[in-house]
Amino acid sequence: MRRLALAAMLAIAAGPASAQQAVAHMEACTDWDFADGSFGTRNSCARPVAILFMTLAEQRIVQHDVPAGARFDAGASARDLQRGWLFTACPVGYLPNVRFSVANGQTILDSLYNCLPAGRPGA
Repeated sequence: MRRLALAAMLAIAAGPASAQQAVAHMEACTDWDFADGSFGTRNSCARPVAILFMTLAEQRIVQHDVPAGARFDAGASARDLQRGWLFTACPVGYLPNVRFSVANGQTILDSLYNCLPAGRPGA
């Protein structure tokens, strides 16, 4: 009886937490290149991807949800990319668990982030 009560309490406690769990990023869905002189990526996965992108020169964040099979145009030229660039890829409705900024650039470049539900504090 005690085990049953403990199991019920754990299930109740884990319910909301599991709904807020981090999910893996979707960088594998992207293959960045130039197409018709425009830098971007195609979403090669079967689900939409939320992209955050910035060049290190401008540090202007571009955010776009990219449907499956669609292409994202970053609006950056080869010259814009000379100082480097960052991006994250999460499922639509999720954000990286680290702030998308130059300060977190190495963490982002090393793909050491997960994705949290967009409404969650800290996301």
